[in-house]
Amino acid sequence: MISFTLFLSLFVAGLLEIFVPVILAIYLYSKYGARWGVFFIGCALFLVSLVRIPLNSYALIWVYGNYSGAAFIYLSIAIPSFTAGLFEEGARWVAFRFLVKDHKFGNGLMYGAGHGGIESILLVGVSVLATAITAYFYPGAIPADQLAAIAATPEWVAFAGLWERLAAISFHIGMSVLVLQSFRLKQPIYVAAAVASHFFFNFTAIYASQWGVLPSEAVATAWGLAALYYAWTVWKSEKIAAAVPPAVQPEVPAPPTPG
Repeated sequence: MISFTLFLSLFVAGLLEIFVPVILAIYLYSKYGARWGVFFIGCALFLVSLVRIPLNSYALIWVYGNYSGAAFIYLSIAIPSFTAGLFEEGARWVAFRFLVKDHKFGNGLMYGAGHGGIESILLVGVSVLATAITAYFYPGAIPADQLAAIAATPEWVAFAGLWERLAAISFHIGMSVLVLQSFRLKQPIYVAAAVASHFFFNFTAIYASQWGVLPSEAVATAWGLAALYYAWTVWKSEKIAAAVPPAVQPEVPAPPTPG
């Protein structure tokens, strides 16, 4: 059995990882009039983007058989980072090209909340919550060595994982706005920028994990803040444009009527 304080930390972190995306979506719906359907499209297409996982497995088997040392380390990080960028940003492109016809700013935010939110809910929150409940109430269901590893986890690690999810959701929101801008401005280069940003987000965060949890979280936080800042600049430019009155065309006098 794990300690009550560890159980409580895992339980609270797991609940927040599940409910924060929902609360965020409610806020975006009320604040920007974003559609709930866009949230669920983001959820669905993130899950579709996970088809990359078997490709990563085959690629990493090939890397393991042909490389070693530093080359193996870099490639084992770079390949899943690249496929994450390609498939997830590709999913965003598909969403805004075929499924989300209303390209207003709020729907970009809502798609990001769904895309990053379902990752937080299913891949992290549910797992953390299940681990907390099982390890505290049903410890016999977990192998002894795994239970010992869970019990030795510091309480703060649960909240570090929550912080990582908040950073990742922030990043997904920024990238969703970036891909949305490619349609609003008719500039495909924005999609390429999103793929590249996603690659470097994953690569740098994973690479930094060799020095511990906190350096990795710091990198993820920096990327999340940068993505949110980009989304804020788009919002700010729209507010400024909306505040400028349309130019008034001078009245042209009518030509004289022939007498």
